[in-house]
Amino acid sequence: MKAKTYGASAAVWGLAAVAFAWAPTSAAAQITRRVPIPEGTPRMMVAPFRGNEAGLGPKVSGEVIDKLTSDIPIKNLFVIPQKAVCDNLKASGFSCDSTPDPITSKLLATQLRADQYLEGQVTKNANNYKLETRMVLTRDNSMVQPLPDLEGNKLGDLIDKLSKEVQAARKQLDDEQKCENALRAGNAQDAIASARAAIVAYPQSTISRVCLGNAYLAAKAPPDSIIDVTSKAVAIDPKNKPALALLADAYKAKADAQKDTTALDKAVDTWAAELAADPKNLRLVEDVTQKIAASGRAQRAKPIIIQAVKDNPGDPSLVHLKWLILQATKDYAEAASTGEEMVQTDTSLADTSYFVRQASLYALINQPQKAAETTAKGVAKFKNNAALWSLDAQTQQLAGNTQQAVDAANQAIKLDPKAEHVYLRKAKAEMDLKQPDSAVATLKQALANGEDKGNVGQFLLVLANGAYQAANGDTANGQKPSLADWQKAIGTISTADSVASSPTTKFLLGVSYFRVTDIAVRQNQTDKKCDLAKTAQDASLNSQINMQAGGSVDPKTAATILGILPKYQPAIDAQVKKYCK
Repeated sequence: MKAKTYGASAAVWGLAAVAFAWAPTSAAAQITRRVPIPEGTPRMMVAPFRGNEAGLGPKVSGEVIDKLTSDIPIKNLFVIPQKAVCDNLKASGFSCDSTPDPITSKLLATQLRADQYLEGQVTKNANNYKLETRMVLTRDNSMVQPLPDLEGNKLGDLIDKLSKEVQAARKQLDDEQKCENALRAGNAQDAIASARAAIVAYPQSTISRVCLGNAYLAAKAPPDSIIDVTSKAVAIDPKNKPALALLADAYKAKADAQKDTTALDKAVDTWAAELAADPKNLRLVEDVTQKIAASGRAQRAKPIIIQAVKDNPGDPSLVHLKWLILQATKDYAEAASTGEEMVQTDTSLADTSYFVRQASLYALINQPQKAAETTAKGVAKFKNNAALWSLDAQTQQLAGNTQQAVDAANQAIKLDPKAEHVYLRKAKAEMDLKQPDSAVATLKQALANGEDKGNVGQFLLVLANGAYQAANGDTANGQKPSLADWQKAIGTISTADSVASSPTTKFLLGVSYFRVTDIAVRQNQTDKKCDLAKTAQDASLNSQINMQAGGSVDPKTAATILGILPKYQPAIDAQVKKYCK
């Protein structure tokens, strides 16, 4: 609704004035009366009803306005005339016989300063009518009081009964307002007393039971107290959103406190009912879906959501909900298919979260190419999102597109050097490209940018093992290990050991230093160089130290090396003495 709507209607109808001239529109009203509206008089709006025949809904809602105006003294309630409602609708671009949606109804009621408003639907079949109505509080349109459904062949009789039901339902309002005021003031006990009085005044109350449930919650009453009152509200109105929310949380609290699995099942069922009552509320969908997933009972919600999608084909909010629930139930293949359907139905749902989740689904069902295609679409749409580029690096690597993975990681690093796991993903791609030196350099960058040492250490250990194997050479084809190969291996293994020391890294260092000792001593028999003698001397000492620390990995090999090393010492000492003058 536009802000100017109220101003225009107020000018015409004098809604801001103390006095309001009104005239009944029914044929029975023979005399036009002008009655002043007492200061502080509650106001009620009747929105145009829905009808299954053209003009039926607005006709009935107009007659309801007349009946309420006739039955209820103006000092007790001012019912806003139909023409005022009509003029406001027209000023906002609606026709007088259009039925407003819930948001428009609330805005319209706010414009007209109504405290409550009626919404309704009238259905005519042959000579029979059915009237379904509810009273809504303008201050919070989730606070809904359903009125009993009325059926009969005389519309006038139904409207007469509806007037009586409205008057009965309104008996709770003063005490319900006191309950709300007490809650805002932080006085839970007064709120409880007022809510109970409201329920006595109108035993079928839903809005007062919601206030009572909130009052119990504020008073830290046991979950069973909240369950008792809100379950009665839900029995009266199965789609009462605030009652469902309170009831679900109370069941969950009871389950947590008493380890009650039945209560947990009821919490999940209630969450599912809450979603079904408000499937277009994406914040609610996300919150409740996460609660259901965390409960471990998502299977209970799955059939409810699937049926809701069947009953409302093409509704993107429900398809989105189905996508989330299928993930929670680990139906990954079906979830992936639903995700594709979802973004075709509503492209706005293809946000960054979608691309992350959808790519993960494809990875879980072993479709790495589809995962890579998904993240590629994501970075094409969100070019400046470092997290997506980092994920793209991972999916491209899993799909075998290793150079693309490195490129994606570099783009992520350019956007945000601290993007989650980006250096690890780049290093993995470099390892697949057989670029261990680049991978080691990348892992050092990872440490500098705050990556977890344990994660970096695991990667370095893989590289250390690779370096060890490479230094061993391909002896089957006559390739002999070289001193340079073992020294290079020691560099990689030492890096791994400095980041995440373990018996394995110590053992690999012990063996590698032993190989350097052996090769240096033998080679120096012909080279006769001081630096080789010193290399052998240092390597022998480091081999002993590391082998003692890592010997538990392979005790037999460790014992052999530790037994042989002392036999090298005379040759090492002689070479140092002879060539290092």
